[in-house]
Amino acid sequence: MQKRVYTEEEVQDLTDRVFLLQERIERGKMHVAEHLVEGFTRSMRAIRLRPDGKVDPETVDGHVRATTLAIRAMQYRDDAKSSVSLAQIQEIYFDFLFKEFGWLFDQMQAEKVDPAQVAHAISEDSDFVKGLTESLPGFVDALREFWGSVFDPASFHLQDGTQLKAAFSGDLFPAHWENTVSTAGLYIDTIILPCPIMRIAPIVGIASDREIATALVKHMLTAMTYREIATAELDPPVALVLPNRDDIHIDDRQIIVTRATPSALKHAEYLFHRQFESVEHLQEFCGRLQTIDHVIAELKGQDRLVFDTDWGQTAREQLDHAVAEQTALLPGMDRGVVGHHVLQSCVGRMAQAMGAQQNAIYFGGTPLINASTSWKYYTWLLDYQGAQEKAPGKEQARSMHVVHALAHERDNNLSWLGNVPVQAVLEIRKNGLMDEVRSLLGSGVSELIKANPNNYFRTADQVVSNLERAFAKHQTDLLEARNKKLKLFGLDVPACLAVGALGIAAATITDNPVYGVVGAMLGQIGLPNLKDIKSRFTEIRAEEKVRAASPTGLLFQHVGKRR
Repeated sequence: MQKRVYTEEEVQDLTDRVFLLQERIERGKMHVAEHLVEGFTRSMRAIRLRPDGKVDPETVDGHVRATTLAIRAMQYRDDAKSSVSLAQIQEIYFDFLFKEFGWLFDQMQAEKVDPAQVAHAISEDSDFVKGLTESLPGFVDALREFWGSVFDPASFHLQDGTQLKAAFSGDLFPAHWENTVSTAGLYIDTIILPCPIMRIAPIVGIASDREIATALVKHMLTAMTYREIATAELDPPVALVLPNRDDIHIDDRQIIVTRATPSALKHAEYLFHRQFESVEHLQEFCGRLQTIDHVIAELKGQDRLVFDTDWGQTAREQLDHAVAEQTALLPGMDRGVVGHHVLQSCVGRMAQAMGAQQNAIYFGGTPLINASTSWKYYTWLLDYQGAQEKAPGKEQARSMHVVHALAHERDNNLSWLGNVPVQAVLEIRKNGLMDEVRSLLGSGVSELIKANPNNYFRTADQVVSNLERAFAKHQTDLLEARNKKLKLFGLDVPACLAVGALGIAAATITDNPVYGVVGAMLGQIGLPNLKDIKSRFTEIRAEEKVRAASPTGLLFQHVGKRR
């Protein structure tokens, strides 16, 4: 058998890798499992150098070659992370946005309106809509080039970080009327937000120019409100903007659709109680369902025919809205065929849920899904996957349950809490109180997950109960503190004013210390003097400062102001 001939480039590459491995070993950055040490040492000692100082490739075995490839990958990660920090990436991104659209953001602030109102006004200006949509492709190309150059370093920073992470999914960007940091930020260390411009780019040519302009302006202005949070000097960062992998590498999008196909077919099977061999088979079947009545006649699992949770409880209500809305369908589908709307919900929604799952896994976190419709499809995806996917770790599972509760109970059982001010969340983080808040929120959740991993309703109730108990205790503490103040200022202060102030005035006017002594004597027979009241006031103020800086103090300080 003929021996392999190595090119000089291959020999040089192997030499570089071997010496990099040797350097790692000498610096103590390379550790070998105890049971592999003997064999690895033997392999390293067998390596010989050629007269020119390069390694003889014939003396480097597969064990060493594989190890050097891993070391090269580790070196690439280290070099990439050293090249740019997460903070620098955020600064560059937001500088770019404000350079291009800062004038619009400033106008929004000056007029005291929200991003949705600005977007609506802009959509009425046909010239602006035309100009924006025409320049959008170039704008997207510039951003894609930027994100492509920093995506690996940013991803490595996040993947190598040990903090709790959550990747926002289920919509183009968080709603303008909420700040995700105010809810999920109470439990999660770092929230990964998508770049709204990169999210919107794929619908160009599918949605109308007006729809694109409206969505772009609304979500972009909303993203710009996160600048202070994303660039705050905190490690790990509270929130940052980073596109989904498939927003940069477009080919990955089709891979996700392909991976989601089995779940899409299982969803269709649940709806119609019949099996489908492929998407083409499902498309052929749905194409025959021309009207709402045709769909209803075939429908068996009506509880999972959901286009939007706001569109009613029955399948007919859902279908009526879907047809009336005239939403954009995937290429090749006919809006007039009602079955095609069902087809899109199967294929499109399951791909979206799969994308949310894969994006979170890629960054080493859990999905953060605020939209109730998207959340339903995500839980159905998990149901269809069954044991196929690796179950999340204990801490990740608890994170998903607690964050879901904070996001979805905000408008229900936690409406009294409202949106915690972002500044309060930042203070909690700066004061090192995250573990205490996390413990408060997650108390008892792990036990419920162990009993039933998919019972998000029960764990949400537990989180609500945890917060209500903490708030009740906080209110009790405030009441006790107020009673202390009432006693101090309501009962003792008048006596102080009558006695202590008189003594001070007398000593000042007459320069006679006798009057001061008289005041002191009066204090001794039961009326407190100024020194005593000041001492007790200082004590109470110290208690107030401790309470205000506590996790519950920071968490609930805004509640009374909003009620």
